[in-house]
Amino acid sequence: MATSGDVHEQNLKRLFGFDAFRPGQRQVIDHLDTHKGAVAIFPTGGGKSLCYELPAVAYPGLTLVVSPLIALMEQQVEFLTKKGVVAACLTSGKSGTDERWVREKAKSGALRLLYVAPERFNNERFRALLQQLRISLFAVDEAHCISEWGHDFRPDYLKLAKAAKECRAERVLALSATATPKVADDICAGFGIPREQVVRTGFHRPNLALFTTPAPSGARDGLLLQRLKERPRGTTIVYVTRQEGAERLAGELARAGLPARHYHAGMESPERTEVQG
Repeated sequence: MATSGDVHEQNLKRLFGFDAFRPGQRQVIDHLDTHKGAVAIFPTGGGKSLCYELPAVAYPGLTLVVSPLIALMEQQVEFLTKKGVVAACLTSGKSGTDERWVREKAKSGALRLLYVAPERFNNERFRALLQQLRISLFAVDEAHCISEWGHDFRPDYLKLAKAAKECRAERVLALSATATPKVADDICAGFGIPREQVVRTGFHRPNLALFTTPAPSGARDGLLLQRLKERPRGTTIVYVTRQEGAERLAGELARAGLPARHYHAGMESPERTEVQG
């Protein structure tokens, strides 16, 4: 009889095309199999998503993934669907028809992964749906948002530990790329995960190089425009702190002849999709 470890190894190759786990992945999955909980602190690009995607196809119930990033949800659903895994996301931009499809697939047991934003748990109808389902894994991405010590604290994240208990989740996985030791302690305390089940692989990414140029606030836009015009054309992401700042800067770059568009959470779903495309 194949063990859960054997099944994960087989699915790793069969579904995802990998011959071996990345650092930390197997340890996290072993904690989920054996101890029913884990915290994964991997750098961006370190393979956090596989830590719930791979168990999701082996566990008998639904894997619920909580993420604040709509674009990431949609990207992962598309990726899994191409692999033959039934996955979906519920976001504010979904139609009533989409929501009915998700409910039907979830109730029938066909749905393997469902992605939702933390705010979804404010929806009474959604919470009632979860009561009818077997939640084999409750995965929380960007879990550092649970901590008031974290740089991205979000009050809705404080409700997730209670939500996991209310839906009788059999396992809990918290994931972050930026959690400090203090924030990791808050995550463990919030979700009842022993500190021994924290897997940290470090933040260093040898494939990235960071360069900084100090600039007064009044000179930033001009310096940015100069750098963009000097470099070969290609996709560039410019991060700003506020939505109106994104719109203003995109407009200035467009007027300077660059094909710039703004993107932020205040946009309607069709417009966000157009910009991403």
